[in-house]
Amino acid sequence: MDLQKIMAKARDIARSSGTITTEQLNGMCPNNMEPEDIAALFAALRTEGIRLKDDEAEK
Repeated sequence: MDLQKIMAKARDIARSSGTITTEQLNGMCPNNMEPEDIAALFAALRTEGIRLKDDEAEK
């Protein structure tokens, strides 16, 4: 997993609202992510102040 690339895309998406949807995040991530990679990704999102939303309707 390239956490740097995923976080760069997440920052771009979340720039205006501070959020990213689970669908958007899933689209950026490889299907074979290990649990440790997922934990690192969520920690990085929290550090950046990016909140995860369930879907587009919750904006």
